[in-house]
Amino acid sequence: GKLWLLLFSTLMLMPMLYNNIKTEGRTLGVHAIAIISVFFTMLMRVIVVSVSCFNFDYLNPYIFVLIWQLSILVAMVAVFYLVLNELKEKFLRYSNTNDWRYIVPGLFEAALLVLFNFHSMLMDDKKEVIDAATSISLYFIVNFYVIVGAWLCYKSYLYNLDFDIKYIARKHFFYYLVLGIALFVQQIVFDDVEVGFSLAAFLFFNYMTRSRTLISQDPLSGVNNRVSFSKYINNVFISREHSGAYIVFIDIDHFKQINDTYGHIEGDEAISLVGKTLKSIAGEHNAFVARMGGDEFVLITQTQNEEDVQRIIQSISFELEERLIFSDKKYDVSVSCGYVYAKPNSKNIKELVSKADKQMYKEKLKKKGNQSDAVV
Repeated sequence: GKLWLLLFSTLMLMPMLYNNIKTEGRTLGVHAIAIISVFFTMLMRVIVVSVSCFNFDYLNPYIFVLIWQLSILVAMVAVFYLVLNELKEKFLRYSNTNDWRYIVPGLFEAALLVLFNFHSMLMDDKKEVIDAATSISLYFIVNFYVIVGAWLCYKSYLYNLDFDIKYIARKHFFYYLVLGIALFVQQIVFDDVEVGFSLAAFLFFNYMTRSRTLISQDPLSGVNNRVSFSKYINNVFISREHSGAYIVFIDIDHFKQINDTYGHIEGDEAISLVGKTLKSIAGEHNAFVARMGGDEFVLITQTQNEEDVQRIIQSISFELEERLIFSDKKYDVSVSCGYVYAKPNSKNIKELVSKADKQMYKEKLKKKGNQSDAVV
């Protein structure tokens, strides 16, 4: 049975590994490490069962059991970091510089596994007690990563208005929930921890959902595209009741001048810079942002307070300036914003977007007038 599971998992994992290496252009990304470690976990499980059944005199079963247990730990940590990096990329504002803290429990557990298995080899009289302690510690640490991963997914689901990311976070949360229940039942009934096939199935699911997000994401700016914007409008403002929101239309200042002076590659860099900034601000303020085309973006925040919108616009300008300070750009990047209030349960969102566009254009003309006065 384990051989069939290994074969079935190989058919799932190897195409994913090949596609991942080809896409990312590297062999040791987090996704690739997760796939390899899960495959190795299932392979080691087959070897452990084979060594235990045939009782080879020249092979020490404890060595293979230790390698198998360590491979479970590595696979669990790798899958956890795969989800963490995906949530950071799509949801969290800044990169966590203390992500290393999540690996500390895994390192501590790895030391315990080595210690327990070493004592099992030397102390036959306490072998059952030590084996039980090994199983409990491994079960505990696996569930630690399950619980923390579930919490991060649940938090992303609550505080993100990107429908694709909410979909991924919700599905990942339910996966962690099912995995936790399965591990509990398996530990109680079989007194064992076996997560290889579950992790393989999850990696396959993760691969499918990541492919799904590419359909609704603008590849240049990293924010939602027009398809996702239309989906958001239909789901929130047309088919459901809402309590009111502000629609902010955003346009990059002097974008044509950047293109003409520095080239279209730098123009794309400017769009990417603004997209990263808007994604950061949207994540912080629980807002939805999409690129409408060219250098135009739309941000929607479900608030009834105009001061909140003004703070968001200020935050956009401040963060753009901050990002430019640490970049090597020879030009300034700024945006003009116009906003309009969508009353509760209003359905004419496209008209409101057009009004916000006009407000933005007035703001852009006002900036040009101020610049002309400054020159005079």
